[in-house]
Amino acid sequence: MYKQYLVTGATSQLGNHIVRMLLDQNQRVRVLVGPEEDTSSLNGMRIEVCQGEIYNKDSLKDFFKLDEPRESVLIHAEELVSISDKKNLEMRRINFSGTCNIVDMCLTRKIKRLVYLSSAYALPNDQEFESDTIYFDRKLVDGDYAQTKAEASAYVMEKVSLNKLNAVIILPTFIIGPGLSQNSTIGKVLKGYLENDVAPVKGGQSFVDVRDVAAMTLALAEKGTAGSGYIINGEYKTSVDFLNEVSSVKGIEKSIKLVPNWILGKTFGKLADTYFKICHKDNPKDVYALFLITPDVNYKSNVEEVIPEVKTTDLNESIKDTVMWLEG
Repeated sequence: MYKQYLVTGATSQLGNHIVRMLLDQNQRVRVLVGPEEDTSSLNGMRIEVCQGEIYNKDSLKDFFKLDEPRESVLIHAEELVSISDKKNLEMRRINFSGTCNIVDMCLTRKIKRLVYLSSAYALPNDQEFESDTIYFDRKLVDGDYAQTKAEASAYVMEKVSLNKLNAVIILPTFIIGPGLSQNSTIGKVLKGYLENDVAPVKGGQSFVDVRDVAAMTLALAEKGTAGSGYIINGEYKTSVDFLNEVSSVKGIEKSIKLVPNWILGKTFGKLADTYFKICHKDNPKDVYALFLITPDVNYKSNVEEVIPEVKTTDLNESIKDTVMWLEG
């Protein structure tokens, strides 16, 4: 283990689980939070809190001021997530520019290891990769989120090659489980399905439990090979299977009728978008977008190469915990 752990994104679902697991192991933890950030999820924790913004390198000086940087590891979990197809300059500033600043500071301050939480969506899903042959190209993926994560991951790999940065990259598929906010993607899905009766779209997604990703992150911080990327690909569920499980958790019977394919197509899609906007109704394409971004998931998990003893949470249990958490 390391003498000190630095964590960005500690108030996020994944970052918060990582911090809690570290504290359960009696580790020294320092976290970076923004000046305006809600830190209530960190209340009562035995941690050191530093203020700063990852896209402002000067504000990171205190966070990186360490007595023993060569015995420290930085887990970079801060990110801005959105599956919208609209351009988002803030996302590039946080996901790409912020990551570049973190990488540069790790090199300058001689941090022993960087663990970067990227995303499987930074990879094209029609190819298979080994942990030491993963490469990133923003031109091969779609959407601001995937592109900014691909660009940031490529920067990490470049510094591994040119500057001998000791870094590993972790690439999970869609994360669910306790700790999600009501405004999260899954929160909107559940509201649309349970409260607003929005008809779901045909598609699917590969889900992983946040607790599994956090545990694997800490294991790979120890055992991962520098310059390698580790895909964490969970179980695939169609939108219908996912929502049927939600109904089961809620103890309700609900007949699922999918939105006609023509609403999602290019020919009539824009007309349908205009209709929903004028009528002030939820557009199924927006509510259930997560089932459309990777309808044919082909990511192959390679974490077992390093941690063969890895155990994962049953997906139906993860869905149950997600629903119960969001209900409060």
